[in-house]
Amino acid sequence: MLLQNDIVVILSEAKNLIQETEKKMKKVWLGLVGVGVIGVFVTAGNAEEAHKYIGAKKCKMCHMKEYKVWEGLKMAKAHETLKAENNTRTKKDETQNPECIKCHVTGFGKGGYEIGKADPDLLGVQCEACHGPGSDYQKMEVMKDKEKAIAAGLIIPTEAACKECHTPEFSPDFDFAKASKEIEHKKKVE
Repeated sequence: MLLQNDIVVILSEAKNLIQETEKKMKKVWLGLVGVGVIGVFVTAGNAEEAHKYIGAKKCKMCHMKEYKVWEGLKMAKAHETLKAENNTRTKKDETQNPECIKCHVTGFGKGGYEIGKADPDLLGVQCEACHGPGSDYQKMEVMKDKEKAIAAGLIIPTEAACKECHTPEFSPDFDFAKASKEIEHKKKVE
């Protein structure tokens, strides 16, 4: 037969056990929530990387006029300006210099062009350098709907995006309005 003191001891131990279990469960729950939140941030942080670069030649299949305009721009040949014979700034070959290459190819450091794994389809400042990786918005049914295309990774370029490379140091005379007219996709190609 249990005595009253025994019951008090058992209840006290049970209460302590319940409190310890609650503390452990809170830690587990907070840990799971933390992992979930971190997972959300990691997924959001890699959203651009989830889209793959496809290269201007694939864009050309549907956007021939735009491609022809781009082909005649300095942007199309931006990588060439880093070669020693064309480099008016340093006179050295800067095609392996990450600080230079990031603004002269498409998708460097973002899942696109990689030094040492030269992909000629991503040389120069191509469509996706301004509009984002096209793997998920390239389909006709997506491209026909601007909102769907944006949801699938299409970026509408802004002045701020251009100024990531066209800095006062490297492009002191950069004029966004003028540059926008020069690269206007709908202009006539000769």
